[in-house]
Amino acid sequence: MSKKREQAHQEEEAGEAWLLPYSDLMTLLLAVFIVLFAVSKIDAQKAQQISQEFSSSMMNKDYNGKGSGSGSGSGSGSGGAAPLESSTPSDASPEGGPLNIETESELESFLGEYELKKLETLKGEIDTRLHDEGMDQSVSTMIDMRGLVIRLNNAILFDSGSANIKKQSEDTLIEVASLLNTVDNFIRIEGHTDNVPISRSAYPSNWELSTARAVNVVKLFIGKCNYPPNKLIAVGYGEFKPVADNSTPQGRTMNRRIDIIILSSKYNNLEEPLIK
Repeated sequence: MSKKREQAHQEEEAGEAWLLPYSDLMTLLLAVFIVLFAVSKIDAQKAQQISQEFSSSMMNKDYNGKGSGSGSGSGSGSGGAAPLESSTPSDASPEGGPLNIETESELESFLGEYELKKLETLKGEIDTRLHDEGMDQSVSTMIDMRGLVIRLNNAILFDSGSANIKKQSEDTLIEVASLLNTVDNFIRIEGHTDNVPISRSAYPSNWELSTARAVNVVKLFIGKCNYPPNKLIAVGYGEFKPVADNSTPQGRTMNRRIDIIILSSKYNNLEEPLIK
């Protein structure tokens, strides 16, 4: 009897002994889940911060460390000359975006000394001609990473909602095209609008309107200026590439524009024919 009682007592103790490690295990798992949850919250913030810092670092590296083979600039820092823009009253500085914040040293590092000098010379010739023709109030020029940008306000080229070039404005575009015929670079014609939806027009959206305007400028370059068609690109951005705040009338006026861009050799290479 005593053996049976002793055996029963031992079985009872063995049956309850598992509760202690089990409860410890559950407590440990709960602590692990709490820690993992807390860490995941912190990591999300850290990941975002690291991503921003990495993007900023890569952007600075692209500006300062990738000079063209024809000669890189001597400077890459944050303190340099202002962006290369014409000083005409109509030329407002675009807001934001990496294409519009280069200093002269950064542009030289990216484009190369030879190409930057070539674009500066062409810019000077165009600025002089625009001033002589009295067009410097409606046309402006600047140099960014893409190349030389000639910016024309849509108001002098098109009626509202129309893609047909005004007859009195054709001479302005022909004058610009004649200056560009001396360069072998690809020319990109960009159409831009403000963000006001189209209400009375043959075009259902600003996409179609901006593209049609760019195409008509290209047609003018080809038809009346004998510009090589294989050197021209027409692009319509609608309202999605603003250079000013669309919430103000002045900003919307600045956003309604045609940009004629003499592409740098870096972008030139992207436009080369796939089959030669």
